[in-house]
Amino acid sequence: MSDRRRMIITGVSSGIGLAIAAEALRLGWYVDGIGRNAPALLTQHARGSFTVCDLSNRVAVQDLSLATEQVYDLTVLVNNAGTLGPVKPAQNASWEEIDHCITLNTSSAMLLSAKFLAEVTGEKQLYFTGSGAAEFAIEGWSAYCASKAAVHMYASVLAKEHPELRIHAFRPGKVNTPMQAEIRATSIEDFPGVGHFVEEFESGSLVLPETVAASLLHVIERKDEIPVIFSTSNYTV
Repeated sequence: MSDRRRMIITGVSSGIGLAIAAEALRLGWYVDGIGRNAPALLTQHARGSFTVCDLSNRVAVQDLSLATEQVYDLTVLVNNAGTLGPVKPAQNASWEEIDHCITLNTSSAMLLSAKFLAEVTGEKQLYFTGSGAAEFAIEGWSAYCASKAAVHMYASVLAKEHPELRIHAFRPGKVNTPMQAEIRATSIEDFPGVGHFVEEFESGSLVLPETVAASLLHVIERKDEIPVIFSTSNYTV
């Protein structure tokens, strides 16, 4: 492939997003990060750049521009920014907590994707960080499960509306990220299943962010058809 490839990644300051950025840079991509905290990986790299934006702020997202004067052979958007949201019984979640989770995980990704489709020219691909929680009800995760189910469905709708493009949501599995640490820190009263996540961490069975990143880049460069919703574990390098 050409070395003029651009990847736009949200939620790039840590975890999966940072690992995707590192892998893309290693493979010769130009990487544009979007979020609140700029990682040194992008600010100190010749092919890296970063745009400060609070993706939970509707006006800030609306004011973003994804267009560029540079010409690229391929541009990819990875909607990765997200939050676990309120971890507690559904009836105890406040309007503000639910709104923040849905806005960051779903609404901002929808708006950015619409901008991407309208503003970016040339060959392009679009990806969303999905979750197994989109398909399995988890006690205490009502907002998160709902937000990720919406992401999966939105990706499926876009894929139907734009059959000429590669549009996917990927399930990364249980990954050793700051979000996992947040899960392990919750109480059993708010999240009855917390013990299982502690056991998986202590047993060393969590997936590394770098493994997810390598699988995603492998998928991006594939030419054959894959399901709209896929697990990165099925496409290991």
